[in-house]
Amino acid sequence: MHHLPRAYPGMRIGLFGGSFDPAHEGHAHVAETALKRLQLDQVWWLVSPQNPLKAKSSPFAERLQSARRCAQGAKMIVTDLEERLGLTFTYQTIRALKRRYPGVAFTLVMGEDNLGNFRKWRRWREVARAVPVAIVSRPGSAPSARLSAPEGWIFLNARHHPQSSTALRKRAAVAKGRRK
Repeated sequence: MHHLPRAYPGMRIGLFGGSFDPAHEGHAHVAETALKRLQLDQVWWLVSPQNPLKAKSSPFAERLQSARRCAQGAKMIVTDLEERLGLTFTYQTIRALKRRYPGVAFTLVMGEDNLGNFRKWRRWREVARAVPVAIVSRPGSAPSARLSAPEGWIFLNARHHPQSSTALRKRAAVAKGRRK
């Protein structure tokens, strides 16, 4: 399979999945915090073809470009591998990557704002057992959400970046409405 990221045994790679609808500085903050604090070799931004827990996303190509604009530096790899491999769920992605890249140490990276929905993910227990999970603090996340997290998860407290995709989409819709 071509156009998949390169990785070698012994590498430490963060898997940062999402709709990125649109990608923004808050996403970059989560990825950069994980990269530095966990001493990762790379962070792979896995742009989801369609998050099963969300309403229809913007076109995939737009979201992929948005992530590419936002992810800065050689250690930030934006990839469409879930789209290329026809994967829908995180457990499928982790299984596929562990088969394709034996000896690579993957860590799932997410913003704390996603923690509340984690138990809604398909086969979430398998995900929690398959790889370490690192949570980067985000504004608006209830401290109680951490209490529901499986034991052994890594919490990275960091300065909060206020930007969110939801707020950006709302702002764009309002601006679009004014132009009509």
